[in-house]
Amino acid sequence: MNSPSSQRGNILFWLLVAIFLIGAVSLVYGLSNPDARPDFALLTVSYLFLLGISQVGVVFTAMLRLVESDWGKPWYRLAELSTLAYFPFAICGFLLIVFYARDDLFYWLHASPEDHLSPWLNINWLIIRGLGGLLLFYGLAAFYTRMSLRVDMASAKEAAAIDQDKVQRRLYVLSPLVVGAFIVSNTLIAWDFAMMLIPHWHSTVFPIHFWFGNLFAGCAAMIAIAVVMRKVDGGRHFGPVQVKSLGMLVTAFTLLWLYFFWAQFFVIWFGNLPQEMQPLWRQMYGHYSPFFWTMITGCFFVPFVALLFAVVKRSVVAMCVIAFSINLAIWINKYLMIVPVFSPDDRPFDRLIDIALALGLLAGFLVTLIMLARRLPVYSSWEMNREA
Repeated sequence: MNSPSSQRGNILFWLLVAIFLIGAVSLVYGLSNPDARPDFALLTVSYLFLLGISQVGVVFTAMLRLVESDWGKPWYRLAELSTLAYFPFAICGFLLIVFYARDDLFYWLHASPEDHLSPWLNINWLIIRGLGGLLLFYGLAAFYTRMSLRVDMASAKEAAAIDQDKVQRRLYVLSPLVVGAFIVSNTLIAWDFAMMLIPHWHSTVFPIHFWFGNLFAGCAAMIAIAVVMRKVDGGRHFGPVQVKSLGMLVTAFTLLWLYFFWAQFFVIWFGNLPQEMQPLWRQMYGHYSPFFWTMITGCFFVPFVALLFAVVKRSVVAMCVIAFSINLAIWINKYLMIVPVFSPDDRPFDRLIDIALALGLLAGFLVTLIMLARRLPVYSSWEMNREA
């Protein structure tokens, strides 16, 4: 007989399936009906946001393995699975945006000859570098996760024959490659889906600001795993030490995010180039100013002030509030990168079809993650048992 918690889990799962199907039907309807065409700029925002925070799962694990962290081991497996769960949506979403919204988003695909654009700026190279970066990252992430699963998936006899020290050394060697693939993939995405939307804007700082924002939000989102596992198994592996340590990491990332944001802002402000200053002022003043200052508050002021107090870093509830603040602010950050370029007074989610697509994408990701978690071990037990 199913326990009440199991029954609630099944209800939630099928509710997410229903939301995903509604989103899928809405997408098909929108693509087939010109009068109900989705707002692809807004859909791109949600796509990039989920792409970033989901990819951070395996990167989070890789970073903690590199520093030989003990407190982070309970997160390893579910963090890795969260990355793999978004893989089909990453590829399908990229192709959907490129083939159905390229005329709306990428002005340089139809630029006039006198613009003298780089020969790399065409549809073929857009697909090659975009898909190439995604497949590089997800291929390496899948191989990395499969290696970490090897011991836990083996029978008792097979596990005893596996040299765990050798597996751990291989994971250690692969970890910087995973981080590197994440940076490469996100840099390519940042160029095409954000920086290149503004004509003649070239920045070496912006890609760092882009992918570090993903890292910041993804690490904050790890608290959701601790909350869910406390409901599933009492959270026996997620105690005060884990929550406090994650809080310390998020505190450091809060300061680093501000640094990268200021580095990007200062270059634009000091250079005072019209094609760069105009999009920045459009974000900071007028219609989009509430979004901009909400982003600054959520990414810096709320977490920085709250995380000064140790009691906050020991509280799961408080950390959940901070994590939500950070992730909402990073979503707004993506929104301000893309939408103001196309509309001076956009109002997000003012149509049901856009709400359905955003929620459907999120629900599809969570459904895939739940299915993986039901079929694979949710803890890297062999690594947790090696604690000193």
